[in-house]
Amino acid sequence: MDKKWPAWIVLGLIALIAGCALGLTNEVTAPVIKEQALAAADEARRAVLPDATDFEELAVNNDSIDYCYKGLANGETKGYTAQVTVKGYGGEIEIVVGVDNDGVITGINVGGANFSETAGLGAKTKEPAFTEQFKGLSAPLTLKGNVDSVSGASVSSGAIVNGVNAVPVSYTHLRAHETLRHL
Repeated sequence: MDKKWPAWIVLGLIALIAGCALGLTNEVTAPVIKEQALAAADEARRAVLPDATDFEELAVNNDSIDYCYKGLANGETKGYTAQVTVKGYGGEIEIVVGVDNDGVITGINVGGANFSETAGLGAKTKEPAFTEQFKGLSAPLTLKGNVDSVSGASVSSGAIVNGVNAVPVSYTHLRAHETLRHL
């Protein structure tokens, strides 16, 4: 007896099995992916504010800032880090900025999970040749003023400068708010 199943039943079973396999894979890998993302964010904070050993998350009432942390060492505030997300030429660019207690930039980290700037052009904004020039500067920054643009990537470079400019103003406000809160 040669009975064949209709094609739609076979395809339905294949789709059901594949869907279950994908769901199981997601359940197994989701915690690992989340842990890796947290580790990458912590590493970025440490890279832009190297004097800090611990970080304490702060509440931020500013739509342009994704998150903000106070950097501490031996209980003393060493500065702040914040992440902003800006629109570059190819999509979202996440920028982690470190600022000391005087509002001087201690470093920036450019990238993010959705970073999709043009390879060989906008992607060069992640390289130290571009990011290192922010160290020691204070806002407001200007492209082609105190920050050089990546050749052929003026949109990406400008977006990063604008994102970095949004952070120190907020640190000044946070630091003043934090001082008032402790009085």
